[in-house]
Amino acid sequence: MSLTFKKIERLCSKKAIDALFASGKSFTDYPIKLIYKLSDFESEYPVRVMFVAPKKKHKRANKRNTLKRRMREVYRLHKPVFYTQLAEKKTDLMFIYLSNELAEYHEIEKSMMKLMDKLTQKQNENKT
Repeated sequence: MSLTFKKIERLCSKKAIDALFASGKSFTDYPIKLIYKLSDFESEYPVRVMFVAPKKKHKRANKRNTLKRRMREVYRLHKPVFYTQLAEKKTDLMFIYLSNELAEYHEIEKSMMKLMDKLTQKQNENKT
């Protein structure tokens, strides 16, 4: 598995996003919230993911883009481990940045890793 983040791995479908908000479950590890939902989509990748930095909290586009870029980078680098730990269920994910402050990369990485570990534990519990 390469360390890329392709278009096919992104959650873009309006219907899928609405379904995620409507019936998804969530975990929070400040400053990031993870919303997830089991789904059935055709892809070679087991996960579709989306990153959100709300305009309400970060008015400047460059700050929102920086936060999303940092979250994408953490996901891209830790994706192979995440995929091997995750059960073979197809899952939609959304990472939402909650804080009003601009966090450093290491803080975002620590939070996202905790959330991904928690999700894999939850998925593997449901599998058995």
